[in-house]
This record gives sequence, structure tokens and C-alpha cells, in this order.
Amino acid sequence: MWTHTESNTALPADKPFSLNNISYPAGWLRTAEEEEKTAIGLEWIVPEPAPVVRAPIDRVRADSIARAKDTAWNMMHPSDWRELPNKNMPEDWAAYRAAVVAECQRLEGEYNAAATYTDLDLIKQNWPLDPNQQAELDRIEAEEAGAKEKREENENAA
Repeated sequence: MWTHTESNTALPADKPFSLNNISYPAGWLRTAEEEEKTAIGLEWIVPEPAPVVRAPIDRVRADSIARAKDTAWNMMHPSDWRELPNKNMPEDWAAYRAAVVAECQRLEGEYNAAATYTDLDLIKQNWPLDPNQQAELDRIEAEEAGAKEKREENENAA
């Protein structure tokens, strides 16, 4: 940013300004040669970046744990009815629920162990798919594999 060195005044590039009782039009800083700018006492100064302000690490850690627990609850809530005494929980749903709990516990442990903001930023969530989502994904992958195989057969036949 162009700055008047005597007054330490930053000058916006596309606004008119006055120095030493001389008025300069909007855009003058963009069109004038560098020698003209330095002749009137202007200097290019790179502004310092604003500091990154983050919440205290203990609060970030606690919020991350709370979000992980909330995510786990939201993932398991739709299948809670399967745990009623009269219902037999299918094995795939029991495994899914156990995987959700395990991921939540893993995340909680990693968040608690994180000593710096960088440590917290490096933690990646890896939530499981529920059995219905996994079945749909498997179906799509099988269709894509079948289509690819068919294309390859057609290309080889041609």
C-alpha cells in the first residue's frame, strides 16, 4: 500500500487525495510512475497480516468433543429402536453402532491429547456408514464395475 512517509498516512489506490496542498485524482496511484510517487514522498509498504485469533485451546478441545458426541448421537438415534428388549438387533446394525461409539471415543481421546491448535487441526473424523448407506454404496460400486467390464469387453471386441 502506498504510504506518505512524513505523515505515515496510507493512501487508497482509487480515491482522490491531497498532499502539500496539491490534489491528486482517483486512480493517480495506479497510473503514475514510481519515480513520481517517490518524488512526493510516497513509499510502498506491505501491510502486516492480521493476527489469527482463536478461542482458548481448552474451549476448542471441549467444543470438538461435544460436536463428536453430538454427531455420534445423531448417527445412532435413528437405530435406537433396534435396541428395544423385544427387538433382535441385526448383526450389521450392532457392528455399525459399535463403530460409531469407537470413532467417538477415538476422537475424544485424540482431542484430549492434542497439545496445540495444529494438533487439533490434524485430527480427521472417520465416521462409518450405516448398513443402508453401505449397501447403497456397494450397489453403486458393483454397477460401475459391471459397466466398466462391459465397456472393456466392447472395446476388445471392436
